[in-house]
Amino acid sequence: MKTNCKLLIILLMAINFVACNNNKKEVDANIIETPSSNTKGNGAEITFDHDEWDFGTISEGEIVEHTYNFKNTGNKTLLISDVQATCGCTVPIWPREPIKPGQGGSIKVQFNSANKHESVMKDVTIFSNAKEVKKKIVFKAFVTSKTENK
Repeated sequence: MKTNCKLLIILLMAINFVACNNNKKEVDANIIETPSSNTKGNGAEITFDHDEWDFGTISEGEIVEHTYNFKNTGNKTLLISDVQATCGCTVPIWPREPIKPGQGGSIKVQFNSANKHESVMKDVTIFSNAKEVKKKIVFKAFVTSKTENK
C-alpha cells in the first residue's frame, strides 16, 4: 500500500511538472532592459497612434472592440509584460513576443456593456520595460438601457 501511494505521488508530480512547463516561451534575458537601467534617450518606448477611443452611443449588452496600434519608437526591444483592465467587462489582447525598435504592434480591447448604463469610461494599463513603465489607454461609451432601445 505504501509503495502504491509513493508511486501515485511520484506520478502526479511528474504529470504536474510536464503540464506546467508545456507552453512556456523563452525570452532572451539579454534583450530586456529594465526602465531603471534606461538612461535619458535610451531604451524602449511605446508610442500609440491614439490612446483614447470613443465608442459613441451603444446599446446595453452590446460587445464592442477597438484596436490601439503602437510602435516601439525607442532604441531597445520592447516587452509588454501585462495589460490590465479596470474591471471584468473589458478584455485586452496584446502581443507576447518582443517588439524590436521601429516595429509595431497592437492591443485589442473588447468591452461588454452588459449591466452598464449611461456614460462609461474605462482605463487599460500596459506594463512594459519602456521608459514609461505603466502606460494607460482609455475608452468611453454612452450605454443606452435595454428599455430605451425597444
